[in-house]
Amino acid sequence: MIEVHILHLVLGVILFFLINWIGRHSYSVGYMQISMFLKVEEAPAFNFLFRIIGPIVYLFIVSAILYKIRLDKFVINIYFISIYYVLFRLLFNLVTNRGLLMNWYRQILYWISIISISYFAYSEIIFRKENILPDFETISNELWIIILIFLFQTFNQIRVSSDKTIKRKENYLESRYKNFHEKYGKFINENIKNNKLKSIVYALMIYEDFNRPKITRIAENISFILTKQKHSLGLMQVQTDNLITDFESVKLGIDKVKTAYERALKDRGLENINKEDFNNRGVHHYEWDLKRSIIKDYNPDGPYIYEVSELSNNIFDKFFSENKDYLTPYYNE
Repeated sequence: MIEVHILHLVLGVILFFLINWIGRHSYSVGYMQISMFLKVEEAPAFNFLFRIIGPIVYLFIVSAILYKIRLDKFVINIYFISIYYVLFRLLFNLVTNRGLLMNWYRQILYWISIISISYFAYSEIIFRKENILPDFETISNELWIIILIFLFQTFNQIRVSSDKTIKRKENYLESRYKNFHEKYGKFINENIKNNKLKSIVYALMIYEDFNRPKITRIAENISFILTKQKHSLGLMQVQTDNLITDFESVKLGIDKVKTAYERALKDRGLENINKEDFNNRGVHHYEWDLKRSIIKDYNPDGPYIYEVSELSNNIFDKFFSENKDYLTPYYNE
């Protein structure tokens, strides 16, 4: 029955976006996303249960709704929703170049667990319509619920070592930097001489690409063609009234960064600063202030400024260690 599989596929994709949406709003209880900066896994018990039990709860809710509206035939083999969900998540992470950030052993464990528990829940509970709702009449069920809550809270206090996670993030950073350096490095070197400023440009490129991967940018281009409204387009997500390529966005992005840098120097009087004033305040004050001003001009969001700043530090230390320029012109002299 092709219509059954089509509905299950659609529900699997909806589950993917629903899990991601809930996750983005669950930092207070420890949800962990794939990130370039996280070093310690908080609330591992919550993460494990959320990723595995979340899809199962979704199956129960969807099944109950389908039974209620008398669409019983769509409940047949409803565990396929979990299979489609896993396949779509795998495809999404590969298409968006996030494979290097993933702990594949853990992900495979998640996926096997989700599919196995989904099949068990379907065959033992969901398939029998009368058993779709849990029975809380016995005291043993209530005691087990209390035990499970206690175990959850206990294991949720554990903090997991992050050495392998950090290594994956370093590999991801190196891979994306080399990719963009190969494509745009010559143009960047021709237009920017200061290595510190280059590290900010690469950080913006990598960060924007992480949050707006190629497939998303294609969708944004299509949206622009259809609506003709001003969009943030291209690799560096610059505001434009015209349809632009990734390379054109890099050109515009570099111009924006250079303009913000020159304005920041002028606003702080650093173009003609004297030695005494400079030494009184110190290079580190100016460096932090200038960098923050440049990134803030690109995007004023607080977390954005912090993460791009940290990313630029990593890039500068890793790829420009031989020539440690400073944003403050006087200090380079």
